[in-house]
Amino acid sequence: MRSSSSLFLLSLLVILPACGPTTREDAQNLATRAACDYYEDCEEIGSGEGKEFQDRKECEVKSRDFFQGAWTANNCAAVNEKGLDTCLERIRTTSCTSGLDFFNTVVFVCGAGSVCQDAED
Repeated sequence: MRSSSSLFLLSLLVILPACGPTTREDAQNLATRAACDYYEDCEEIGSGEGKEFQDRKECEVKSRDFFQGAWTANNCAAVNEKGLDTCLERIRTTSCTSGLDFFNTVVFVCGAGSVCQDAED
């Protein structure tokens, strides 16, 4: 499962820069997909006790809401391509069993300070 997700992300990362800068909305969509791939790989999607999400759709809605709240028009005028690449890679490689690793990825590696930049940069 991870290999197909990784190939998809890699192909997007190769294609998107050729189309111009990644928009905040595109970055949010890429991060949403990567997050739900992560939750799927960590078996956190589905029915049953202890699951984070009932289905992929719920994961996408909640993850998109999270990234839209994290990377807003006020704090994310433009996307730092290198920061986004690092964020997506870290989501993919974050440990399923380490809360500290997950927290580090969400707050620091994928925070607005790493993924976003001023429009003129």
